[in-house]
Amino acid sequence: MIQNPTFKRLSLPPALPLNFLLRLSTCLLIGCCLFISACSTAPTEPTKAERISILEAQEKSFQAGKKLYLEKQYGQAANILLRLAQQGHLKAQYTVGYMYHHGQGLPRNAKESTRWITLAAARGHEKAKEALNRINAVHDLNNPIP
Repeated sequence: MIQNPTFKRLSLPPALPLNFLLRLSTCLLIGCCLFISACSTAPTEPTKAERISILEAQEKSFQAGKKLYLEKQYGQAANILLRLAQQGHLKAQYTVGYMYHHGQGLPRNAKESTRWITLAAARGHEKAKEALNRINAVHDLNNPIP
């Protein structure tokens, strides 16, 4: 057989053990199945009973946070109320704004206070609407239009 000097003979890599190839293919198959099932699973909305249960649990937590606040245990109250406010609990949103404003359990922070009170006011909380009007009035007094 005559070999052409311009072509080199290619050598194949050493064969992988059969059991390694089987494990690899199994892992790939399982990974693909999980990926496909995760992509095709649509999130489900909670049922009416589940929503009611969530709201009842949030209200119970709010009452516990309010009790701590009234007992002047501001740090513990803030832990509960801030979590509820982040979950969308209307009364907790106003209360957290109030706590930021007065520095009770949370650092005094006018920007955060205004943000939480504005959110609660926009969602219809009456005390938050009144507080926002007072905040805006003070802001207008301190920043008159020339």
